[in-house]
Amino acid sequence: MKIKQDAHHPNLDVLERQPKRAVRRPILFIHGANMSAWCWDEHFMPYFSERKHPTYALDLRGHGKSGGQHSLSLNSIADYVDDIQRVIDQIGESPILVGHSLGGLVVQKYIEKNVVPAAVLMASVPVGGLAEPLTNLAFYNPAIYAGLNLSKLFGTWFSPVDVTRESVFSGDVSDDVVIRYCTEVQPSSPKALLDALWLGVPTEQNPFNIPMLALAADEDTFFLPDQIEETAKAYKADFINIKDTSHAMMLDSHWQTTADAIYDWLSAQRLPKFKKSRLL
Repeated sequence: MKIKQDAHHPNLDVLERQPKRAVRRPILFIHGANMSAWCWDEHFMPYFSERKHPTYALDLRGHGKSGGQHSLSLNSIADYVDDIQRVIDQIGESPILVGHSLGGLVVQKYIEKNVVPAAVLMASVPVGGLAEPLTNLAFYNPAIYAGLNLSKLFGTWFSPVDVTRESVFSGDVSDDVVIRYCTEVQPSSPKALLDALWLGVPTEQNPFNIPMLALAADEDTFFLPDQIEETAKAYKADFINIKDTSHAMMLDSHWQTTADAIYDWLSAQRLPKFKKSRLL
């Protein structure tokens, strides 16, 4: 489905999976840097739609099949927040937000001024931004740091399988999954990454007391569990450290452990049931 462009915003492509009988709140999945909505449709969207959640995943502007590729370098975190709002306006009901990596920062910025039923941060950019994680990575894993920087700048022009496996996957994930990830990697917006370093970090932490869950990946080389736990404390969020998985939590071999943790947590929140959604 498409959200049409207007005078100020490009068109957005949104994946959608509707359950046979929707009784739980919609979920909107937000991908991270270098990725697009496909990463959610491999496992997470089928998993949650089978459990009666309407599920949506958008390609942020300049990513995947959405418009705005020509201005990718100028896209900001604020632009991505606008993308979320446009999708929510089409859904017709405020969804649960699930953000991964840079998408987790976009969720943090969205809930500064907007209320949602619940929010889940998966291996998210920490509340303090990218400065500390990048410094740690450069010091302790310089080879991965260099490889990731090349991937972020050039996408599929530089995405060697060995660097990708070591940086975003646990050791037992199959080669097919890593290769698929490499072929889908695309450049990211330098403006958005600069925002994540400093200019666009959150200035308020959960002002509306939204139920929140922060998930760390025990083998993540980029955002360490301690950093995610500090983020959870800042947001008064629940914290779970998922064992035997790495940064690409929705694609890793133990993806269902992560999905189960989210589903169990959401079930415990006793959120209001699904009302009515306007199809895209």
